[in-house]
Amino acid sequence: LPRFPLAAVPGMALCVVLGLTINAVFKICISMLSFWIEDAKPFQWLYDKLILVVGTIFPVEIFPAAVQPVLKLTPIYTVCYGPAKLIVDFSVEKYLEILLAQVLYLAFGSVILLWIYERGGRKLYVNGG
Repeated sequence: LPRFPLAAVPGMALCVVLGLTINAVFKICISMLSFWIEDAKPFQWLYDKLILVVGTIFPVEIFPAAVQPVLKLTPIYTVCYGPAKLIVDFSVEKYLEILLAQVLYLAFGSVILLWIYERGGRKLYVNGG
């Protein structure tokens, strides 16, 4: 690949690892819905299909211009599409945009994860373990 920037590989790797981490945090959040419902697998399935369809099959650029900024604000963009776009077409501006979004989603997802765990754990302890 003649135009592949080797100097950008650490940044690309960081974005891929952060995307995988954000995905794991959101999947754990969905799994912890089992504190309230019996089976969270349907929600996992819906999340996986949403990631597949919006994150991989249909690129953001295929959607209307009015919808693209909204899609870029979703965690799907930071988990799947953003890191893949960096690998294919790296630019520093895109890298910083995706990295900032990933850090914000990781912080948001972690807060939600801890909140669900606290509430679910309290419910579990109240009901006898």
